Amino acid sequence: MSKPLTLSSELVPVTYAEALLELAGEYGVGREQLLGSAGFNAKLLQSPTGRLSFTDFHRLAGSALLLCDEPALGLLLGLRLNASAHGILGYALLSSANLGKAVHFALKYYRVLGLTFELELVDNPDSLELRASESIPLGGFGRFAAEGLFGSLFAIAEFLLGEAPQGVEIGFAHRRPEHASRYREAFGVDALFEQPWHWFRLPRRYLDRPMALANPATMQMCERQCEALLASLDVQEGLLSRLRRLLLARPGDFPNLDSAASALHTSGRSLRRHLAAAGTSYQQVLDEVRKRLALQYLETTHLPLFEIALLLGFSDPSNFRRAFRKWTGKAPTDYRARPVTPEEIFDDR
Repeated sequence: MSKPLTLSSELVPVTYAEALLELAGEYGVGREQLLGSAGFNAKLLQSPTGRLSFTDFHRLAGSALLLCDEPALGLLLGLRLNASAHGILGYALLSSANLGKAVHFALKYYRVLGLTFELELVDNPDSLELRASESIPLGGFGRFAAEGLFGSLFAIAEFLLGEAPQGVEIGFAHRRPEHASRYREAFGVDALFEQPWHWFRLPRRYLDRPMALANPATMQMCERQCEALLASLDVQEGLLSRLRRLLLARPGDFPNLDSAASALHTSGRSLRRHLAAAGTSYQQVLDEVRKRLALQYLETTHLPLFEIALLLGFSDPSNFRRAFRKWTGKAPTDYRARPVTPEEIFDDR
């Protein structure tokens, strides 16, 4: 079973720390000075393919922000993290047939980069929107991380396209910082702030743009390595939680396993394997979500049973009643007259 994603998880590529050290040097902060200020063990940087804990990297970034006296440091770091800085995933993006395929590949395997964000793609009529939400609480480090993420995203898009993309839109969950004007310098547009999540919109006209270095054979090799890296790093933590959220957001229109996997940017085989490792299955998770929603509807609404059955994906109310009795040992109507404890909602009977 996957280990919980925490600040002690060692997932951040060493290349990010090296890029930060190089950037700090341009502000007159020497390598030894920054490492010493952060109490950072230089031996952690000896392997170019090594990984750092989130705590170590955050401590290094915090010291860099203080010593460099540059509030936009996260943004500047992101802008220099082009495709080559992201290892095997970066090579995959360079080898993609077009920008759209590169984006979808990145969303499938971005966890090999040790990001502290959950990413989601949303198709809009005129744009493709990337949404990012913190997967673990980042506190004051959140702005630095979000600036770095979108700065890098923009830099990669610019490199792949051979020009800075025009017509992008961008929004951040944090408050408007004093250096907000630097966002326009970086992205060519004014950013919005205090949004529900961080988001970046790219006009759809760019998605079919062919890549100059497209190479199907290299792409297949990169995908195999990304799969192996995901397994070795054990960074698929959260997939079960994200599946539950996906199902809870789609009552009455539950996807099948393959459709759910596609929405979660993974394969049906990988999702099935991950659920088995967690000691469950897609059907068990679906039943758990249906039970949770059923109890919520019964206790907080006056919907008739046939409507609740439809909302839970049952075409026949009698099938819903049988399922509910299997889940709880009770008939649905029994729950109308009494409160339900949290323990009952999450019980897996």
